[in-house]
Amino acid sequence: MTALFIGLLMHKITTKIFCIAVALLLSSGSGLCAPYKIYIFMGETCPVSRHYTLTLKKLHAEYASEKLEFIGVFPNRLSTPATIAAFKEKYALPFTCIGDTTHTWVNRLGATITPEVVVADTSHTAIYRGRIDNTFASLGKRRRIVTEHDLTDVLNSLKDEKPPAFRQTRAIGCIITSWQNTKE
Repeated sequence: MTALFIGLLMHKITTKIFCIAVALLLSSGSGLCAPYKIYIFMGETCPVSRHYTLTLKKLHAEYASEKLEFIGVFPNRLSTPATIAAFKEKYALPFTCIGDTTHTWVNRLGATITPEVVVADTSHTAIYRGRIDNTFASLGKRRRIVTEHDLTDVLNSLKDEKPPAFRQTRAIGCIITSWQNTKE
Protein backbone atom coordinates (compact mmCIF):
# COMPACT_ATOMS: atom_id res chain seq x y z
CA MET A 1 0.00 0.00 0.00
CA THR A 2 2.83 2.39 0.88
CA ALA A 3 4.66 1.55 -2.37
CA LEU A 4 1.48 2.30 -4.35
CA PHE A 5 1.05 5.64 -2.60
CA ILE A 6 4.69 6.56 -3.20
CA GLY A 7 4.36 5.52 -6.86
CA LEU A 8 1.27 7.71 -7.35
CA LEU A 9 2.95 10.61 -5.57
CA MET A 10 6.08 10.29 -7.75
CA HIS A 11 3.88 10.22 -10.90
CA LYS A 12 2.11 13.43 -9.86
CA ILE A 13 5.40 15.15 -8.99
CA THR A 14 7.02 14.07 -12.27
CA THR A 15 4.07 15.33 -14.27
CA LYS A 16 4.11 18.71 -12.48
CA ILE A 17 7.86 19.10 -12.99
CA PHE A 18 7.47 18.30 -16.70
CA CYS A 19 4.70 20.88 -17.10
CA ILE A 20 6.61 23.57 -15.22
CA ALA A 21 9.79 22.90 -17.23
CA VAL A 22 7.91 23.16 -20.54
CA ALA A 23 6.16 26.35 -19.41
CA LEU A 24 9.48 27.90 -18.41
CA LEU A 25 11.07 26.83 -21.68
CA LEU A 26 8.26 28.36 -23.71
CA SER A 27 8.19 31.60 -21.76
CA SER A 28 11.98 31.99 -21.80
CA GLY A 29 12.06 32.11 -25.57
CA SER A 30 15.15 29.88 -25.66
CA GLY A 31 15.02 28.17 -29.00
CA LEU A 32 11.35 28.93 -29.39
CA CYS A 33 11.33 32.57 -30.36
CA ALA A 34 9.03 32.75 -33.35
CA PRO A 35 7.37 36.17 -33.54
CA TYR A 36 3.94 34.53 -33.54
CA LYS A 37 2.84 31.38 -31.81
CA ILE A 38 -0.27 29.44 -32.63
CA TYR A 39 -1.42 27.75 -29.44
CA ILE A 40 -3.91 24.98 -30.13
CA PHE A 41 -5.72 23.82 -27.01
CA MET A 42 -6.60 20.17 -27.50
CA GLY A 43 -7.96 17.23 -25.57
CA GLU A 44 -6.99 13.62 -26.08
CA THR A 45 -10.58 12.48 -25.49
CA CYS A 46 -12.34 15.36 -27.25
CA PRO A 47 -13.84 14.16 -30.57
CA VAL A 48 -13.80 17.67 -32.00
CA SER A 49 -10.06 17.92 -31.27
CA ARG A 50 -9.51 14.60 -33.01
CA HIS A 51 -11.56 15.82 -36.00
CA TYR A 52 -9.29 18.82 -36.52
CA THR A 53 -5.95 16.96 -36.45
CA LEU A 54 -5.85 16.59 -40.25
CA THR A 55 -6.68 20.27 -40.76
CA LEU A 56 -3.98 21.27 -38.28
CA LYS A 57 -1.40 19.12 -40.03
CA LYS A 58 -2.25 20.79 -43.35
CA LEU A 59 -2.07 24.27 -41.81
CA HIS A 60 1.26 23.43 -40.19
CA ALA A 61 2.66 22.16 -43.52
CA GLU A 62 1.60 25.35 -45.27
CA TYR A 63 2.33 28.01 -42.66
CA ALA A 64 4.87 26.84 -40.05
CA SER A 65 8.08 28.83 -40.36
CA GLU A 66 10.60 30.75 -38.32
CA LYS A 67 7.86 33.36 -37.89
CA LEU A 68 4.95 31.06 -37.10
CA GLU A 69 5.27 28.29 -34.52
CA PHE A 70 2.48 25.83 -33.76
CA ILE A 71 2.19 24.46 -30.20
CA GLY A 72 -0.41 21.93 -29.04
CA VAL A 73 -1.49 22.52 -25.44
CA PHE A 74 -3.30 19.79 -23.49
CA PRO A 75 -5.10 21.32 -20.47
CA ASN A 76 -6.83 18.17 -19.22
CA ARG A 77 -5.76 17.54 -15.65
CA LEU A 78 -5.49 13.83 -16.42
CA SER A 79 -3.12 14.45 -19.33
CA THR A 80 0.36 13.06 -18.84
CA PRO A 81 3.46 13.23 -21.00
CA ALA A 82 2.64 9.65 -22.06
CA THR A 83 -0.98 10.39 -23.09
CA ILE A 84 0.09 13.51 -24.96
CA ALA A 85 2.88 11.64 -26.76
CA ALA A 86 0.45 8.85 -27.69
CA PHE A 87 -2.05 11.39 -29.13
CA LYS A 88 0.71 13.18 -31.03
CA GLU A 89 1.95 9.88 -32.49
CA LYS A 90 -1.53 8.52 -33.32
CA TYR A 91 -2.48 11.63 -35.30
CA ALA A 92 1.09 12.32 -36.54
CA LEU A 93 1.03 15.88 -35.28
CA PRO A 94 4.16 17.63 -36.57
CA PHE A 95 4.35 20.32 -33.88
CA THR A 96 5.40 20.50 -30.23
CA CYS A 97 2.76 19.32 -27.78
CA ILE A 98 2.82 20.21 -24.09
CA GLY A 99 0.72 19.54 -21.02
CA ASP A 100 -0.94 22.31 -19.03
CA THR A 101 -2.48 20.54 -16.06
CA THR A 102 -1.93 23.62 -13.89
CA HIS A 103 -3.70 25.79 -16.49
CA THR A 104 -0.83 28.24 -16.73
CA TRP A 105 -1.41 28.65 -20.47
CA VAL A 106 -5.21 28.40 -20.19
CA ASN A 107 -5.25 31.32 -17.76
CA ARG A 108 -2.59 33.32 -19.59
CA LEU A 109 -4.30 33.05 -23.00
CA GLY A 110 -7.95 32.76 -21.95
CA ALA A 111 -8.78 29.43 -23.60
CA THR A 112 -12.03 27.76 -22.53
CA ILE A 113 -12.67 25.06 -25.16
CA THR A 114 -10.79 22.27 -26.95
CA PRO A 115 -10.03 22.74 -29.72
CA GLU A 116 -9.50 26.46 -29.44
CA VAL A 117 -6.72 28.44 -31.07
CA VAL A 118 -4.94 31.46 -29.68
CA VAL A 119 -2.51 33.26 -31.97
CA ALA A 120 -0.20 35.43 -29.90
CA ASP A 121 2.88 37.58 -30.35
CA THR A 122 6.08 37.20 -28.34
CA SER A 123 4.61 39.12 -25.41
CA HIS A 124 1.75 36.57 -25.32
CA THR A 125 -0.71 39.21 -26.46
CA ALA A 126 -3.49 37.47 -28.35
CA ILE A 127 -4.31 38.71 -31.83
CA TYR A 128 -6.81 35.93 -32.47
CA ARG A 129 -8.74 33.59 -30.18
CA GLY A 130 -11.37 31.11 -31.25
CA ARG A 131 -12.27 28.39 -33.72
CA ILE A 132 -10.16 26.95 -36.52
CA ASP A 133 -13.03 27.28 -38.99
CA ASN A 134 -16.82 27.01 -39.00
CA THR A 135 -17.06 23.26 -39.60
CA PHE A 136 -19.17 22.91 -36.46
CA ALA A 137 -22.37 24.94 -36.12
CA SER A 138 -22.83 23.47 -32.62
CA LEU A 139 -21.75 20.36 -30.77
CA GLY A 140 -22.59 17.35 -32.91
CA LYS A 141 -23.83 19.50 -35.81
CA ARG A 142 -21.26 19.62 -38.59
CA ARG A 143 -21.67 21.69 -41.73
CA ARG A 144 -21.27 19.99 -45.11
CA ILE A 145 -19.50 23.01 -46.53
CA VAL A 146 -17.02 25.05 -44.54
CA THR A 147 -17.48 28.70 -45.44
CA GLU A 148 -15.25 30.48 -42.93
CA HIS A 149 -11.59 29.65 -42.42
CA ASP A 150 -10.76 31.89 -39.47
CA LEU A 151 -7.32 30.54 -38.57
CA THR A 152 -6.24 30.39 -42.22
CA ASP A 153 -7.25 34.05 -42.65
CA VAL A 154 -5.14 35.06 -39.64
CA LEU A 155 -2.17 32.98 -40.83
CA ASN A 156 -2.39 34.54 -44.32
CA SER A 157 -2.28 38.01 -42.75
CA LEU A 158 0.76 37.09 -40.67
CA LYS A 159 2.48 35.44 -43.64
CA ASP A 160 2.01 38.70 -45.55
CA GLU A 161 3.40 40.56 -42.50
CA LYS A 162 0.09 42.32 -41.93
CA PRO A 163 -0.92 41.38 -38.37
CA PRO A 164 -4.69 41.72 -38.06
CA ALA A 165 -6.42 43.62 -35.28
CA PHE A 166 -7.52 41.41 -32.39
CA ARG A 167 -10.44 39.23 -33.34
CA GLN A 168 -12.35 36.55 -31.47
CA THR A 169 -14.72 33.85 -32.60
CA ARG A 170 -16.64 31.22 -30.64
CA ALA A 171 -14.93 27.85 -30.54
CA ILE A 172 -17.13 24.74 -30.53
CA GLY A 173 -15.90 21.67 -28.68
CA CYS A 174 -15.16 20.31 -25.24
CA ILE A 175 -15.16 22.62 -22.22
CA ILE A 176 -11.86 23.00 -20.38
CA THR A 177 -12.71 22.15 -16.80
CA SER A 178 -11.07 24.21 -14.09
CA TRP A 179 -8.78 21.90 -12.15
CA GLN A 180 -9.37 23.95 -9.02
CA ASN A 181 -13.06 22.96 -9.05
CA THR A 182 -12.29 19.28 -9.52
CA LYS A 183 -9.62 18.79 -6.84
CA GLU A 184 -10.16 15.71 -4.76
